[in-house]
Amino acid sequence: MIPLPEEQQVPSDSDLFPASGRVPRQSYIRELVPASTPAAPLTSTLSPASAARRLVEALVARGVDTFFGIPGGPVCPVFEAIRLTAGARLVESRHESHAAFAAALFQRASGRIPAVVVTAGPGITNVVTGIASASLERIPMLVIAGDVAWATTGGRMAQDSGPEGLSAEALLSTVTRAQIRAAHSRSVVSQALAALELACSAVLPGPALFVLPLDRAMGECTEIELPPRIARWSAAPPKQCVIDAVSLLRKAQRPLIVLGAGCRGHEDAVRALIDACPIPFVTTPRAKGIVSERHPRSLRNGGMAASMWARRYTASPVDVCLVLGTDLDDTSMGPTPYVGPGGIAIHVDLDARVFGRNVPTAIGVNADLGLFASAVCEEIAGQGLTNARARLALRDARSISPFDAPDASNDAAFPVRPHRLLADIEAAVGPGARFVTDIGEHMLFALHYLTAEATDAFHVQLNLGSMGSGIAGAIGLAMADPSRPVVCIAGDGGMQMAGMEALVAIRERLPVLFLVFNDGRYNMVHHGMRQIFGEAAAYDTPALDFEAWAHALGMPAARVDRAGEIDRAFVDDLMAGGGPALIDARIDANVRIRGGGRVEALQHMSMLSQAGSRDR
Repeated sequence: MIPLPEEQQVPSDSDLFPASGRVPRQSYIRELVPASTPAAPLTSTLSPASAARRLVEALVARGVDTFFGIPGGPVCPVFEAIRLTAGARLVESRHESHAAFAAALFQRASGRIPAVVVTAGPGITNVVTGIASASLERIPMLVIAGDVAWATTGGRMAQDSGPEGLSAEALLSTVTRAQIRAAHSRSVVSQALAALELACSAVLPGPALFVLPLDRAMGECTEIELPPRIARWSAAPPKQCVIDAVSLLRKAQRPLIVLGAGCRGHEDAVRALIDACPIPFVTTPRAKGIVSERHPRSLRNGGMAASMWARRYTASPVDVCLVLGTDLDDTSMGPTPYVGPGGIAIHVDLDARVFGRNVPTAIGVNADLGLFASAVCEEIAGQGLTNARARLALRDARSISPFDAPDASNDAAFPVRPHRLLADIEAAVGPGARFVTDIGEHMLFALHYLTAEATDAFHVQLNLGSMGSGIAGAIGLAMADPSRPVVCIAGDGGMQMAGMEALVAIRERLPVLFLVFNDGRYNMVHHGMRQIFGEAAAYDTPALDFEAWAHALGMPAARVDRAGEIDRAFVDDLMAGGGPALIDARIDANVRIRGGGRVEALQHMSMLSQAGSRDR
């Protein structure tokens, strides 16, 4: 089991500069300041009545107390206000998009709304990818963007992000639920809280943009009393839809339930539905763990990197499928067709735009997922639901190993194969650890082989699929609950892009273990291009020693290349200081999961085959 963080001692010179061996946890330079040094009283020239201070105080009062971002000139009053406000916490990221990735998983893990604070110009352009990812993941957050005082001066100013410059609102309009610019200093708080409410929409939550120019932030804002946040709106399902759904599941020859990421927030009700229905179920990749994969009716994950159980079950046509909270995109379906020819799909979601898009929908239920699940349980309690055919089909599907490599935990090949590496790390860290995966070939192995037993046990930001999202996301997960360890599965390419976020983990003393699949190339790209075109460039990079790199940052690290090297004692030793730490794993880059990658997902959605038909 990974130990919990402990208070660190001030290092000696010999600790900081060891002659050889692993660099100790205490070597990070900021730890030269004793933790017991009393804090000096906070003083500032920023007025207590300034809009920036009123804004941060109001956000903290609403529960928005964690701010991710990077300071800059036009947004400096907000960062100063964060420093001065009791209860406000700043997570200073290394890149603005990574701040948004971290904020997203912080919100998912904690349920609390974060703020992402960026400066004008490049701060806004840098954050676009992270905000786009949060938008597609439907994660609410408030994005506070600074701007120069162009409206006051009327002159041309560098980093102008207003309508005659960068136009932040237009730039982020497609990936934010609202775009509000502060009109006056006196209205900053009310306008920002309005943006926050729009970010928390029950139907379509996501990021909302609030642009705060420097002059508005510095101006005075009188106190204003505002009512508490609006209670969450919910929609009850029509009674007849519930009756019809239960009736169809009862009569089906080969029924299936599909759980999507929209079930997050309704876990108790969804688990109750699964327990009440004697029907097999799968989770989409982003929903992995919403119900334990050790549940007796679980087929584990469908879609990209689908389990062999899910593939075997869906190989025979599914005639009735209850779909909860997923848009059924290509990564959610992949090699596991959830509805066979002529089958019936009952699709439940608050966003009716997903109905009939990728699978013909027979019954579209525009309702709150938790209320629908509870209504189904009530209907079953009154009328009952048995289906012997489904039980036999489930038994047949689970008669084989769920894994592409059935004996993954005993594979002794050299260099270590990805599936054995994951079996070793999963056994070493114990059941309390949370896993997050970055984007790449390693993600497929994590989806396929890791077993998620709880709703927060596995995380991936897959809808945009941005490399670096898992590495930065690990920071947010650990910030949400630093008492529990986080294992970040990453590739060498992703670490080259986003690895400096490890400095945030070091500064915050977070219990994050980075496990780097070091294969010296963009492995998913390499294999995918070969699969499509028959041959491909190597897409490789010079060998990078991540163990030495981590030591240079002052982070404990070790290199492995053999099966069985990682065990509990190995991890406990590496994380003895509480974390973070890194494992540089030199894997066999040529091992793949059969038919479960991005190319296969696209092919199953007919995107490539249709393009090929048009070309002929």
